[in-house]
Amino acid sequence: MEDTTTNVEQQQNLLSSAVQTERSKSKTRWSQTVYRTITEHYWPILLLLIVIMISIGVVAYFPRLESNETEDGIVLKQGTSFNRNQQSAHGQNPMQQMSFGRPKPPEALGRITIYIRKPSPDDDDDRKPPLRVYIPAARYYARRFPLKGPFLNFMLSTPIFANRATQETIIYSPSRVYILPALTDGRGKLYSIARLIATGYASFTAEEMHSSKSIDVNTYFQSSAVTGARVPKIDTQRGGFSSGLRVNVDSFGIYGDEDMNDDSDEYYEEDNDKNNKHHHTYDKPRHRNSKDDSSETTITSTKKTTSVSTATKKSVPHYDHAGVNFTLILEYIFPYPQSKKPVIGINGTSPGPLIDVFENDTVIIRVINRLDVPTAIHWHGVRQIGTPDMDGAVGLSQCAIPPGHEMIYKFQATPAGSTWYHGHLLEQLTDGLFGPLIIRRRPESYSDLYQSEQILTIADWYNIPAHTGLVPYHYSPTNPFGLPPPPDAIVVNGSFTQSLVIPANGSEVIRFRVICATAFSMFTISIDGLRLYIIEVDTTTTIPYAVDSFTVNVAQRVSFYVNLTELDPTYNSSGTPSVYIRIQANEAVYAQDVPHFIPPYENRCYPYPTFFTSLYLAVLSLDSTNSAPTYAASSATPILSNVSPPLDTNILDARPLIRNADGIPDSTHYCYIEVTFGADSDGYGVAFVNNVTYSSDANYMHMRDDPPAGFTSDLYEPLVFQMVRKAGQLAIPSPLLQAGNDLPVIQSDQNGHYLIPYQAVVDILINNTAGGEHPFHLHGHNFWIVSSSDYPEAEKLYAGDYIQRDTVSVPAGGWAKIRFVADNPGAWFFHCHIEWHMADGLAVAIIVAPEQLLTNGYNIPQSGQKQCEALQRFNTTYDPVLPSN
Repeated sequence: MEDTTTNVEQQQNLLSSAVQTERSKSKTRWSQTVYRTITEHYWPILLLLIVIMISIGVVAYFPRLESNETEDGIVLKQGTSFNRNQQSAHGQNPMQQMSFGRPKPPEALGRITIYIRKPSPDDDDDRKPPLRVYIPAARYYARRFPLKGPFLNFMLSTPIFANRATQETIIYSPSRVYILPALTDGRGKLYSIARLIATGYASFTAEEMHSSKSIDVNTYFQSSAVTGARVPKIDTQRGGFSSGLRVNVDSFGIYGDEDMNDDSDEYYEEDNDKNNKHHHTYDKPRHRNSKDDSSETTITSTKKTTSVSTATKKSVPHYDHAGVNFTLILEYIFPYPQSKKPVIGINGTSPGPLIDVFENDTVIIRVINRLDVPTAIHWHGVRQIGTPDMDGAVGLSQCAIPPGHEMIYKFQATPAGSTWYHGHLLEQLTDGLFGPLIIRRRPESYSDLYQSEQILTIADWYNIPAHTGLVPYHYSPTNPFGLPPPPDAIVVNGSFTQSLVIPANGSEVIRFRVICATAFSMFTISIDGLRLYIIEVDTTTTIPYAVDSFTVNVAQRVSFYVNLTELDPTYNSSGTPSVYIRIQANEAVYAQDVPHFIPPYENRCYPYPTFFTSLYLAVLSLDSTNSAPTYAASSATPILSNVSPPLDTNILDARPLIRNADGIPDSTHYCYIEVTFGADSDGYGVAFVNNVTYSSDANYMHMRDDPPAGFTSDLYEPLVFQMVRKAGQLAIPSPLLQAGNDLPVIQSDQNGHYLIPYQAVVDILINNTAGGEHPFHLHGHNFWIVSSSDYPEAEKLYAGDYIQRDTVSVPAGGWAKIRFVADNPGAWFFHCHIEWHMADGLAVAIIVAPEQLLTNGYNIPQSGQKQCEALQRFNTTYDPVLPSN
């Protein structure tokens, strides 16, 4: 048996060896045949290979003209290869006037995945899954693609930019820069992807992008062959793209046709109808208050090109007014390592980021509330003509934004000037919810006089939170006189005293914009050895007015410039590299002896001064070395010649640069406001306006029950909504002629609501019987300051040429007289801007022209109603959680 097995194995081995030998001979014969064929037919075979390679190149790199629609639903322009003719590229390049450094080809080409969040037409809380879209991208080394030109930074403090001219999106990473093409509608207009990201309709991930401060786009970039019809034209001469992705616009229904400017964010929407293979746009109203184009309000009917007249009126330039987007994320931050106090940050900072726009721009701001309490933002000084529900005044123009929700504010940027935005609920301004808002003129007045500008945003610092820590002390029987808590320190641009340095950076003339964003304090401003030339008060441009110092009250703004060549010889001879900017708090406004006052509500372990230091010192570095002055801050400052401080806080001697062509209208109506303080029936200190304490449940200022008819302080129905729903049933008397007054007198409902007819010219006399100076701010309007008890002669001295502001400082124990035109229908606060007095009820609601509001076609916006419903749901389950460090 074993011999048989061995024989079989030997036979198998011999057979296998024979097969292998035969295969080896066959391979040898095949190799010899191939070699002879190649040797004998070398050139024909080489030619055939070249033809095959060219064919592959044509298929891979040239556009497929038979199709221009991708599987993602994006309709693309006909593309070209990356190596197209450079002369042709130059001829079609909208960036040819731009400077992007040395023109070089991209380091890499590829795509970036973007997720589009498609809004649901039925329920904002039930959004559809995001649509994944591939966007072509060109990657460059950052050092070879410097950021130059007219760029827009939609998401402040992030590396996402848009080119204003081409609408390309530019995204910076640590060492690379990525260029994404613009979106192009059927009419050839360009729109930026940056705006889509900024407004929250797109992100780099399937989940919403919560923070984009440290975006590394390398994570999302995929180097691949992005060729053919899906690729827009590449500019090989200038860099980036010279055409865009073709998309269907109006998908999100955000803009009307007049808003379709050079930077609108209309994008595409995938068709949900399975029977329709094409794509469509949402059939949404073009404006939140309109059902068709004929009922659009003022803000959406603004002409794209308007004329702006200068003071000299030598020419009338034309400008395109843009739509600009910003995203503001509100969340608690702890900016000072030594402090455990949570500060309300805006995009991670306090003060919040600068919002910088041009006059008449359409501003769209997405506010995301990541706090544990409701919130809202007021755009101080903005007229809000035609947008009475965008003012940010909780209880009057809107319901508060609940935690975890967001609101889109949309308004026209007018009037031009230096202003700011801030919280208007729960004393959140005191805890850091504020930031600068600059609306620039075109052209900017006096821009030829200065080489640089600086913003000084002044605020009070309190060691403990306002609403949960300070209000219980302020509003309690132990404080029957309602004395406001004094601040613990002063901060400017988020810095404490002697830590803020402003370098001149070679400028001889510097413009300063001072914004008094305090909760309580007022200040006197000066710079050692320099004259201050005031050129703007609030939003009114003035003829340069030289002073050595000036005073600014809460919410007021003053712009001035300094000429460093005019520095007093005392400092020139000493060789000091810098001088002090002095911001001196007026200690008279505090009821306490602040240098020695120990707050009963504070723990002495807080890191910042318990004893208030009223003098804040900043440093103006003349040689830009940021060195401290060589002289002591306590040294006497020289007296400047031919200048003195203004006679009053309101700076009535400042003359407007441009006078009204028709002068200032004569008053047609009269309103009397008397300010007093006292205790209510429970012994709590409150404020009174004409013996009425303003009550608003929406503002958590519940002072009394609602009346049986007319306006109510409904937490879930702001007054402007009630003006629509209760038209003709507001229960406020019309103006009446009264003895001793030649003009009809504005009446109230005895609950703080004052009815004013449309286009009435109203003189308001504010009589302040209290001991402190009160800054009164009127929402939705500017007014002329006719005179005050500090400057009664101004009424006759400047008749027909009064200065115009939006905040008036009413002297302690004195009065102020203002005049305004009621040309903006809506519900508008008129209140003291001291946070503690606002909480005391020192406010009234000016109800302007309810009938005209309806005539203008105003309807209650659905988004506003849904926000009120969301707030109601939140309030039924509210369980506050204190933020932790």
